[in-house]
Amino acid sequence: MAADACLSDVRVVTMPEHKSVSEAASKARARRIERGRHTELAAKSMTPRTSLQGMLQLPLLEELETLGGRARPGDLYETLADRLAVPPELRSARRQCGDGQTYAVFPQAVRWARQTAVMEGLIHKGDRGIWELADPGYARLQRARRGVTVLIYSLDDGLALWAHAEDAARAIEPGSCSLILTSPPYPVVSREYGKFSVPEWLSWMRDLAGLWKDLLTEDGTLAINLMDAFVGGTPSLSPYIERFTLTCIDDHRLHLSGRQFWHSPTKMGNIQWSSKLRVRPKNTVEQILLFSKSPSPNWDTRRLPPTSYAPGTIAGFERALQRKRSRRPCGYNINEAAFAPNGSGPIPGNLIVAAGAPGSDRYSRRCRDAGIPAHPARFPEEIPRRIILLTTEPGQLVYDPMAGSNTTGKVALDLGRRFIASEASLTYLAASGFRFDTRADFRRHPLPDGAISPV
Repeated sequence: MAADACLSDVRVVTMPEHKSVSEAASKARARRIERGRHTELAAKSMTPRTSLQGMLQLPLLEELETLGGRARPGDLYETLADRLAVPPELRSARRQCGDGQTYAVFPQAVRWARQTAVMEGLIHKGDRGIWELADPGYARLQRARRGVTVLIYSLDDGLALWAHAEDAARAIEPGSCSLILTSPPYPVVSREYGKFSVPEWLSWMRDLAGLWKDLLTEDGTLAINLMDAFVGGTPSLSPYIERFTLTCIDDHRLHLSGRQFWHSPTKMGNIQWSSKLRVRPKNTVEQILLFSKSPSPNWDTRRLPPTSYAPGTIAGFERALQRKRSRRPCGYNINEAAFAPNGSGPIPGNLIVAAGAPGSDRYSRRCRDAGIPAHPARFPEEIPRRIILLTTEPGQLVYDPMAGSNTTGKVALDLGRRFIASEASLTYLAASGFRFDTRADFRRHPLPDGAISPV
């Protein structure tokens, strides 16, 4: 009851008095607020039912292709239901409209997915009763097919797989990964991969976390890079990161071993709340959640590059030795000799300070020269470098299930580790080979017949 009351509080957002808004803008804002409220209530319930429309579009395109690019709707309902393992109760479920008429839920969701695909140009408007793939629809199918894992390139100590994360996890030997490090698409952010609502994202990531846990060694680490997201229509934050954390702990019995924080001085602020209305400072920090199967994973801060003590630290220690009393202002009686600035350097902190990935590096230049889009959400090499050094030893296996431009694999090789990378977009995965193709052990592998639909 208390949680619901808190959510109801977000219905009203106090705006600065000097800002005047039109009646239309006020109504639009109220609609966004209400949508955000309903989204958070759905996330709170952690319902496993994701948006049927979001689930259906790619399978719908694939089934149309299987049927020769043209099909009648009635030929698709059952095949799609079988493909997605839709339970019998949902296949037969019906709902009542405001005018008293009823409709079948699942066929209606399929028709809506088709309508959305028509608006996006993926399916022709076509003759009535006939659904036909358009050329952009064939091109969209260049994303990995469900259930298929294809080797795109390899090195002596690395593999790149074209596959959805779920399928790649089933192709990797259980208990073989010392580190799984990835940055999944954030909820409510539009990317090439689509856009997830918070409930959809939580359901999807809950299932993936279970698959990834099985791939870890007993002392291995699962590291997930996440960014805060706003509740729709409001400047308040969604607690989706906290919900996901509890899911990993409660549902999968993982241990929360730590958090690393990535501060990017170059990160842009939210356009609405930070730039336009100035009601929130820009968020320059992202979280990297670190989970493990064991409460004592294989971590060692001594593997991190040592840093030198600041001159002020050394001067402060020398002053402390000259004091007659060693009691600190907090009341603790400290043995100052225990804090001597010795040769090992200061204890590393859990804050990573690094600007966003550069647009002038070799990977970016090669993408431009080839006319291929660079991945839009790359993180800087300092992030995987810090995590890999902390959690693994040379020769151990690092896996990135959503590799994008495969920064993780590149850094893993640089540090003497092995890597597996998987990615659902063939365009991004093939371009990630630009990071490795000057190496003598780099090999691109031909796609099997039928892996890509003709455009």
